[in-house]
Amino acid sequence: MAVGSNLPSVGVGASYSYNDWFGKSSNAMIFATVSVPISGWWGGSHNIKKKSLALEDAKEQMQDNGQKLIIRMNNAWAAVETSHKKLVIARDAITQSEENLRLNRDYYRVGTTKMTDLLFAQEQYQQARDRYTDAYADFQTKQLEYRQATGQE
Repeated sequence: MAVGSNLPSVGVGASYSYNDWFGKSSNAMIFATVSVPISGWWGGSHNIKKKSLALEDAKEQMQDNGQKLIIRMNNAWAAVETSHKKLVIARDAITQSEENLRLNRDYYRVGTTKMTDLLFAQEQYQQARDRYTDAYADFQTKQLEYRQATGQE
């Protein structure tokens, strides 16, 4: 648009008329106009350069935003994978603490361990369940962030 407003313009036209009222009469006309915007050349060239720089800036911004989006999606996926691994570890910790608690109960019943060991095993079991709950909530949050980053939500 900026280039077009600084280019010369040409207009061409033709006209023909014929009258037969009291005699024959005919007229023909051809006309042309040329408009060259001399006064706007200096400002026009700067305007063209300004528009082309703005176009380049917009292209670079689009590329930058695309790269940022890809990085955000990759980071979100890495966070999902990390939180899933933490969830699996927390699940395994529950299994191990359940077994430890079972053994400590059995040992306490037969009198080979103290009450503090049994209570400590129960505490470890509860902490393992709490860590699993936290890991599960974190995993759900990371999945939501990934879906948002990829435009699924």
